[in-house]
Amino acid sequence: MANPYAVLGLSPDADDAAVRARYLQLTREFPPEQHPEKSAAVRAAYDKLKDLDARAEHRLFGGADDETIDELIDTAIRSGPTRRITLNELFRMAGVSGR
Repeated sequence: MANPYAVLGLSPDADDAAVRARYLQLTREFPPEQHPEKSAAVRAAYDKLKDLDARAEHRLFGGADDETIDELIDTAIRSGPTRRITLNELFRMAGVSGR
């Protein structure tokens, strides 16, 4: 999924009221009957940002291709039973750089 803030045209520090207001504005601009793809993208972005836990996860991990931390751990486990993975590698896989 694309960056939900970019889809809604908001800055990452937008509050709940701004997210909701922009969502309502875009649903009026792009009704689902006339713009099904854009409407679906707007709805998906709003669903991501209206949930405070999902919003915090997006801020922390930057929307790492919509992979959850569990999926990243599963990928690391599948890479081989003898291969050890460091926490830095896990964060790099998630798209988060500590340095």
